[in-house]
Amino acid sequence: MRILILHMRFHPDLTGTGPLVTDLATDLVAMGNQVTVVTSMPHYGGKELAPEYRGKLIHRSNFNGVDLWRTFVYVPPNASGFQRGINYLSYTFMSVVGGLMAEKPDVILCINPPITVGFSGWLVSLARRVPMVFNVQDVWPDCLVLIDQLRNPLLIRTFQHLEKFIYRASARVTVLSDGMKDNLLRKGVPDEKIAVIPNWANVEAIRPVERQNSFRAAHGLNGDFVVMFAGNLGFIAMLDNVIETARLLEHDANIQFLIVGEGNAKAGLVSRASELGLKNVRFLPTQSKEVLPEMLGAADLSLVTLNKQLGQLNVPSKTYSIMASARPVLASVPLDSEIASLVKEADCGEGVPPEDPAAMAEAIVRLAGQPERLRQFGANGRRYVEENLSRRRVTAQYNDLLCEVAARTCVSSPTVRKG
Repeated sequence: MRILILHMRFHPDLTGTGPLVTDLATDLVAMGNQVTVVTSMPHYGGKELAPEYRGKLIHRSNFNGVDLWRTFVYVPPNASGFQRGINYLSYTFMSVVGGLMAEKPDVILCINPPITVGFSGWLVSLARRVPMVFNVQDVWPDCLVLIDQLRNPLLIRTFQHLEKFIYRASARVTVLSDGMKDNLLRKGVPDEKIAVIPNWANVEAIRPVERQNSFRAAHGLNGDFVVMFAGNLGFIAMLDNVIETARLLEHDANIQFLIVGEGNAKAGLVSRASELGLKNVRFLPTQSKEVLPEMLGAADLSLVTLNKQLGQLNVPSKTYSIMASARPVLASVPLDSEIASLVKEADCGEGVPPEDPAAMAEAIVRLAGQPERLRQFGANGRRYVEENLSRRRVTAQYNDLLCEVAARTCVSSPTVRKG
């Protein structure tokens, strides 16, 4: 089966969906498929393209058997909404060019965000006369509206029309959770068109390590109780509340907050921590995949945070990595969220009300005094993802779905859950 994947991020971009799409593409190749990925030239967290990509519209290479087409993209010098929009639109246009230049596929998989990649996929599917599957990582525009990053009524209506159009144009739509499925059902997407496929934990690459490790030593964290947030520093995560929690605990010298990653909210977070003069908050850039196991293992407690209105619309994949590293989760998320249900079912941590720094501070202080309970939470989380959310199990579900849509005969693997 020939598969064309359209997504803006790929290795070495280390934001959440970059590693995910990289893993999915390489696993699909290992299953015997021909896989082409049309992505942007690497630029996540930077202000410009790397020298080897400048002045080029298309850069083609092979990555672990994947036919990789990198396209030119406008790199925004700052995090303004307008410039991010130009960034997305430049990829939207160039992904059509790349998709039409690449070998004709049997099926196209489009992965959002941004939602505009679905329009790219539709144009390519129309020209190539092949079906398209649309993967929803975040429900746009709902997420942007709820976190107040999209206010223009005309833009909101435009995105809503685009969303409905893409769902109609897709042969199948995949979502990460039952809550996301319910959202699409309310919008009129037929039940039989929706497949629920969660993201996965890379239990082979991320394994439990000693807490006192080289990452801790390199960053002077030995002896501290480390509260870590690692991932995309976007507005959805509401990390300003983590900064406020750190302010409440600034006189507890043993508790250190470590915020790792890049994103459009980072500059404001750094500025706020500096303004408050916080000595218990440190920021690090996104770490390489090689460092990831020791980085995650250096945490005593790892944070997953969400806007209080996003319970059913966002499933932070960082949760699975935390669980794979056998570290406990403190989830500052809505009670009706998929993450709250996951943490409870796996018994891998605790939940606190979202956007409540005082509740988060109380939980951190209490759990810091319960090391055996934290160890058990971590062990429970690791066991859960090994049994239910391993990479091989979930990527095989994508393979089955794509085979079904492409009407090909494929090797049997775990059945896709439709509800």
